[in-house]
Amino acid sequence: MRGKLSANYDPPDYDGPPLGDLPAYHRGDAYTYSSGRTETIQEILDDRIVWRNDLDSNFERYPNFIFPSIETKTDSGQVTRNFDVPPDTMWPLIPGTRRQFKSEVRVKLDGQNGERLFYREWICTVVGNTEVEVQFGNFDSVEVSCERYSRGKWREKRVWYYVPEIGHYVRRVDQFLGRDSRDTELVSIQQGFDGLNRDAKRAIYDLEQQTLERMPSGKTANWRSSGGDIAVTMIVTKTMKTEAGQFCRTFRQTISGEGGDRLVPGLACRTWNGRWVRL
Repeated sequence: MRGKLSANYDPPDYDGPPLGDLPAYHRGDAYTYSSGRTETIQEILDDRIVWRNDLDSNFERYPNFIFPSIETKTDSGQVTRNFDVPPDTMWPLIPGTRRQFKSEVRVKLDGQNGERLFYREWICTVVGNTEVEVQFGNFDSVEVSCERYSRGKWREKRVWYYVPEIGHYVRRVDQFLGRDSRDTELVSIQQGFDGLNRDAKRAIYDLEQQTLERMPSGKTANWRSSGGDIAVTMIVTKTMKTEAGQFCRTFRQTISGEGGDRLVPGLACRTWNGRWVRL
């Protein structure tokens, strides 16, 4: 039986910089995972993000991924959660930091009177830096883990591998009581480029196609908007050939704008008509 960790803790001897800041998301961006699920940002509110997945479910989350969804709406009903700590709890990330919080979960099913009420307890820890490998490359990540308890009994553990330069986690491992664990990787990021006109979006698409088709690995391609407010650099990091003879390449794309630099890595493969498609 797992022992329960003690509550909040701040490491007294750490005097280095934070390992990562709270993620900053962009409307229209889409994240696809190895499970096949895609989640797209529909709207950015004051302290929360409105997402929609490919099952047509809408849900709201804080940028702070240690929290489960605040609200989820499906065809069958609605789930809402309230938490007893601020939305930015545990950020910026300091190794060894531990935070405890509780959630109130309300489930309302369509066609039924009343609602079900549950209480959950979470204990989260910033484990520290670790290198992580996913299909589009190797990255320096920050490991963050959360364990859930119900009525004092351990129920599950979630571990995220967060990459600050990407602003999202690239891997998540879930362990459950009495069930098989689940390992999920981020496989693709599609930028929404909210606010860019059609010509600028087309120019970035052409840059991506030309870079993947022509540029040797390690060489950098660049694009800058006519107003100079947005710049994109792209570098191919690896070229592969599948057993079926299809060429694929991993790349790192850096988008620079008013909010600073943002890394968007990916993996793309060449199709029969010569176009490159992100996986």
